[in-house]
Amino acid sequence: MNRFFMKKRCLFFILAACFFCFCRFPVFSIDYFKEGEKLFRENNPSQAIPLLYQASQQSQVNPKVFIYLGLCYQQEGKFSDAVSTFIKGTTLPGADKKVLFFNAGNIYFSQELFTQAEEMYSRAIQADSSYAPAFLNRANCRIKLQEFDGAIQDYSIYLTLDPATWQKDSIQQVLALLNQEKIARQEAAARAEAERAAAEAERKAAEERFKKLMDEVNSSIQAVDGASVFSAGSEDVMGYDEEGDLE
Repeated sequence: MNRFFMKKRCLFFILAACFFCFCRFPVFSIDYFKEGEKLFRENNPSQAIPLLYQASQQSQVNPKVFIYLGLCYQQEGKFSDAVSTFIKGTTLPGADKKVLFFNAGNIYFSQELFTQAEEMYSRAIQADSSYAPAFLNRANCRIKLQEFDGAIQDYSIYLTLDPATWQKDSIQQVLALLNQEKIARQEAAARAEAERAAAEAERKAAEERFKKLMDEVNSSIQAVDGASVFSAGSEDVMGYDEEGDLE
């Protein structure tokens, strides 16, 4: 009987020791980034977000986590969180800044915040001046802002960087329309300048005519001023006799 209880006690201590070791030194740990990325690729952003967020808080963080986490926020409609995540990701060493800024720009564009979107695309281009998608999206953004000259420049650069793009024909048509509009605006500006110059010349001519008229009027007034308007002549004076009757 005592031997039986001794065996049970030994078994208890062995199990307790194993449990203690397991709790203190787990056999495996969760790879938050890997699991979160997997859920993201399975189009399950709501479950991917907490895992990717945990991965973003680790000391040895993979910079790509901010791309996946930001895209998950975007898919869930959490646009502010998405933008702040993308921007935060740009501060990490080894981060793909052009992609992070580009995605932030896309979120602003989808919200019709075109000024902010243009800034993000410009930052993406600063990070990599050969990143073609940023030029294309900034050109689209500048169309919305009616910055047509800048749009022409960006579309042209995009076609140079990606000459085989499937959008080539459409972009060339847009460029043709923009260049026609540019020529029309230049011609209208030239006409307006010519009309302005003509109006200015007419104004000066009118001022000269008025000045000449006033000079002539003043001369005439001075001539009248110096002339005698009354004269006394004896032949016009009638005399009377003192003794005559005044009948």
